[in-house]
Amino acid sequence: MSSSEATAPQELFHLDIHAWVDVQQTSHGVRHDDYAQYHGYCTRRLSRLSHKPDNVKSYLVHSSKYASSTMSSTTTTTKSTKSKTSRHAFCSRSHDTFALTQEVVVVEEEEKEDGEDSTATAATTMTTTVVVPVPVPHENILWHLLVSAERSWAHANELSKLKTTSNNNNKSNIGRQPVLKKLKRANKWSTLLVEKAKTSADDETQRECEAYAAWMSANYALEKMDYQTASEDYARAMSLCYELSGENSSNEGGDGEAAVQRLERHDLFVTRADTVLRPLFRYCQYELKQAGKSTMEEPRLMGATTNQQQGISSEDEDSIVFRDQELVLDNKDLRVLLLKLQSVEQEQKEEAQKKEEKSEIKETQFITSLSIIDDAIEVVQSLEQELSKAASSSGPAVQAKLQQYTLWRGYLQYKKTRKVMEHTENLLLSQNTTTAIMGPAERVHVYDAVLQHAKSLMNLPGSDGAGTEEDDEFILQVQANILRLRALKTYHMGWCYYTQLHKYGPALALLEHSSMLCKRAQEEIAACDEDMPHADEYLQQLEELPLTSAMGAVRAAMALQQRKHTRKLQKAVGKTGDNVSSSWQEAVTTDRPLLLRLHEYDGGTTNAPIADLRPMPLPCKPAFYDLAYGYAIDPSSSMDVLEAFIYEHTVAPVSDYNNEEEKSGGGNGGTGLFGWLGGSK
Repeated sequence: MSSSEATAPQELFHLDIHAWVDVQQTSHGVRHDDYAQYHGYCTRRLSRLSHKPDNVKSYLVHSSKYASSTMSSTTTTTKSTKSKTSRHAFCSRSHDTFALTQEVVVVEEEEKEDGEDSTATAATTMTTTVVVPVPVPHENILWHLLVSAERSWAHANELSKLKTTSNNNNKSNIGRQPVLKKLKRANKWSTLLVEKAKTSADDETQRECEAYAAWMSANYALEKMDYQTASEDYARAMSLCYELSGENSSNEGGDGEAAVQRLERHDLFVTRADTVLRPLFRYCQYELKQAGKSTMEEPRLMGATTNQQQGISSEDEDSIVFRDQELVLDNKDLRVLLLKLQSVEQEQKEEAQKKEEKSEIKETQFITSLSIIDDAIEVVQSLEQELSKAASSSGPAVQAKLQQYTLWRGYLQYKKTRKVMEHTENLLLSQNTTTAIMGPAERVHVYDAVLQHAKSLMNLPGSDGAGTEEDDEFILQVQANILRLRALKTYHMGWCYYTQLHKYGPALALLEHSSMLCKRAQEEIAACDEDMPHADEYLQQLEELPLTSAMGAVRAAMALQQRKHTRKLQKAVGKTGDNVSSSWQEAVTTDRPLLLRLHEYDGGTTNAPIADLRPMPLPCKPAFYDLAYGYAIDPSSSMDVLEAFIYEHTVAPVSDYNNEEEKSGGGNGGTGLFGWLGGSK
């Protein structure tokens, strides 16, 4: 079997339809509802698509110059004669560029054997007509169909805007038929684009064409007020956009331009589905509800919380949770460095379990860990810079990826700072000879350095986007650790003032402040979750801090210093008074209340009160104060005077009061105002 002409294999084209439509609509007035500008641009674009490449003029230009040469001579002569009189007359092509199928004549050759001579054969030919798809020789044909659909859609919106304007100005109404006509034509071009793409485009382009055609068909159905069809088409377009947004997610390992294009593609389709298609879909659903018809479920992005959006498997070694956010390991170099860091940490745990721990090995492992973390930070910074430079848009997916890199830098800085803090504190807590002679002043400087590292954790990269709430667990843990370090630093500073500077007043103030910080730190650490590192060790360290004995020692030293100073004064006074020196004199005492002298060696005077009980104001009527004053200055027969005064100013007769008193038992044991004044209860 052989055909009349050899057919070459069809080349599969790739078209970024939605990306092109989004850019052109944004750049040519659609954002500001200037559809006339976009209509004119599409007209000029169609002309450029038809003329700019020379090899597509014969497919897209209607001219006698590009007419087929297979026509008869009579027809050719007639066409050439007509072209002289009408230079720009329309000349139809012998082939239809936008036809879906064509008839091809296939010639079949059959060989028949002759009965007389077996070597001689007779060949016969037989022709058949076969219907085959029309090939697409150039991608401009697909672009031509797309721009034609966009041009008709823009023209329809332009007419619709003019119709609204004419109704507001009470001018002649344009009507709905021109708008429906243009939308129908746009739907025809988009449907033809889908059919052509099935044989000449790759799978990704075919799905984009289907999503675009579904959107255009829904627009036509919406204008016809066929809300059921429009709702179904909008839902189908949204579903295809969501599928296209997560396409090629299995190949997430690549970095650079491929990763940027993948993120921008996700932003493009998700934004189109959420901002363009979803409002129209909800409007159709609203109209269906108003008409009492059944509605359908709204499509959603199914991969928003799955591995498609994260782009990585959900195994534990491929993600890290930091500040209640999942950090995805999607880079090979970063994964290798973290595995090295994990192996070094495992070696440190094994060395810590041994009885004889060598300081040289410990220092080597510490320096190795810091070096690995620094390399990981450089890798993350390079990835962040490449993404920032290569990204042409700032969509949600790109911003989420940049936020991931920022959180990665924060996590690695946190690991590095924690290791430095733990290493420094282990030097203080170790029992080596070099640290055993370290005085309190040196310890104050060491704890101050550790405190600065702890405060730097409050300003980690990514703190603006994560952990902004007041009850963030990470922030609470850092603040609790800061309180612990402040308590330790203040304690050693107070002990330094006591042992080295011999300033007992500041030392006691510092130790009391350290006691207050210690209590607050214990409360904060106990309130944190169980995942706080070294929480039990911190609590035990604060409980074992000898604050009570230290404050007792400082108070004793203050008392001895005061007694010594007092004796010096007494000796000086004794020598200067009457030239008589006594061997012993009483201590100088004060008349302060006892509650203020509990922690001092001050016996006090005989008239010194126990406590400072000052008179308190009591709200009462003025008459009561007068009676109380009279009773105070005249104790004799005051009760009789008070009773007489009350009887005089009481509405009830005296006999009623006596009867009530007899019922209650009489005498001074009764209750009421007289019983209270008489002291009975």
